[in-house]
Amino acid sequence: MHKKMHRIRCIILLLYTLGLYAKTLPLTVTYSPQNTCALTGSSVLLTCRYIIPQNYYFKAGFWYKNSSCLQASEPRIEYDSSDSKCRVRINNLIPSDSGVYDYRITATDKSSTTLQGKNGVTLSVSDAPRKDCWGVFYSSTSFCVLRSSTVDITCTYGFPTDQTVITTLWYRVNKKRQDPIDLRLEEGYESRVEHLSTEEHNCTLRIRDVRESDSGQYRFRYLTNKTGGAFSGDVVTISVTDLQVSMTAGTVIEGSNVTLTCNTPSCNLKAKSTFIWYKNTQPTRHRSINNTLHLSPVNSEDTGSYSCAVRGHEQHQSPEAALDVRYAPRNTAVLVDNYGEIVLGESVNLTCRSDANPPVHTYTWYRKMGTQISLLGGGQSYVVANISYETSGLYYCVAQNSVGEQHSAAVSVPIAGQGLAKYAAIGILIVVALLLLLGLLWLSKQKSSAPPITASTTISQQADSSVVYNNVLISDPSCSRNTKADNDVQYASIKFKGSDKAEVGPYADVHRPRTQTTQEDVQYASVNFSRPKDTFQTEEDPVIYSTVNKPLRTRI
Repeated sequence: MHKKMHRIRCIILLLYTLGLYAKTLPLTVTYSPQNTCALTGSSVLLTCRYIIPQNYYFKAGFWYKNSSCLQASEPRIEYDSSDSKCRVRINNLIPSDSGVYDYRITATDKSSTTLQGKNGVTLSVSDAPRKDCWGVFYSSTSFCVLRSSTVDITCTYGFPTDQTVITTLWYRVNKKRQDPIDLRLEEGYESRVEHLSTEEHNCTLRIRDVRESDSGQYRFRYLTNKTGGAFSGDVVTISVTDLQVSMTAGTVIEGSNVTLTCNTPSCNLKAKSTFIWYKNTQPTRHRSINNTLHLSPVNSEDTGSYSCAVRGHEQHQSPEAALDVRYAPRNTAVLVDNYGEIVLGESVNLTCRSDANPPVHTYTWYRKMGTQISLLGGGQSYVVANISYETSGLYYCVAQNSVGEQHSAAVSVPIAGQGLAKYAAIGILIVVALLLLLGLLWLSKQKSSAPPITASTTISQQADSSVVYNNVLISDPSCSRNTKADNDVQYASIKFKGSDKAEVGPYADVHRPRTQTTQEDVQYASVNFSRPKDTFQTEEDPVIYSTVNKPLRTRI
């Protein structure tokens, strides 16, 4: 409805202008400046002041371009007609926006009348800055600035060639103030603001050590040596921000994934900004993508305090954010306080050490004897009191936290002398084994060296006298000493026991060997002769033959 009414008003105003419904009366309109330049894609503010003739009252006002009414409904058009000021802003300029613009109003006394001023303002839109017409050109009209850093607002301006600039200034827009104040003279900006106007038409502004209070709107203004020679550029907005580190989770379990983001909460930095990440004030080994840092998977070494900065502003790092990586106990071990062996009856203190995050909250002690495991108690330390052989065994601990647990390796408690006794027992076993081995070797050797026994014959005689023959091998059962020449006599275990009248008993186990020749010798082994006590010695005294071996000779 509003748009429709606006069109109707424009049509009526146009008809009034043509004199169809009323005659045109003079209107005083002053444009400042009368010509201006702007860059394609930028915005421009056209301004004027008007004076209505007496007995007329302001009813409506509109800007025209080449007799075409600028519709306030268009997205690029912004009207402001307050306090006898006629202003219109045209955003996102395109080359076809170039032309002459003028301001017209509808006034009334008893009837509505169209009032139109003379001349107008000429707008030139181009792709490059022009120095021969009024205009201020910024590299950007919006800046996102890191706190404590420095910002440069690149700026150039133009003016007619027949005029000379006598005053330039940057000022901060303040609706409460009508007259602008040079930023270099404003409280809080002294010594932090600098105009980098090294050459004509340059209006670059530098603000050092930017503070949060510097956020706001700024404009560049310049005056020339001619009346009405003044121009103010478009508004530049500065937003001051900090860097903040955010995490998907500040406390994580080892092996999971974590993403860290370097945020600017107040505004967005330039898309080409490069971020640098620090861990405990040192550059991290991880690579970042844009403003994010991915830790996948995370491990215990990633625990620490992280901060970020923008390349070129490394001295302005964000506040640190802590990452806590938790893991189950590891490197669990039992430490024995007393060094060396323990004397019987003494006590020894065992300590369980482990690396864990969060710290271990439960320690449990066990003793292992063979296949039997006994629960001893809890606590980081355990005392084995009154050391004895009954307290011997393997001791180990179990460390546990909220993430998991780990068993230590088992350790033994050495007792003084226990090692010597063990070595002595081993020595005794070795000696016994050697003796058994030597005995077996000796018996084996005796058995292999003794002659074979083939017969055993006993001849009983009187109890007080005897003749004993041992291990005699004979070839003839007649037992005659006068054997044939062609036969050798062998005696084997023949014993004679006699009295006054010797008798020869039967022969037992007498074996005849193979036939020998007359040249073969007789073999005697352990032959004993004995006689009665009352017999006299003859020429044939007892002869003892012991283990006589003579090889057999083959008959020719």
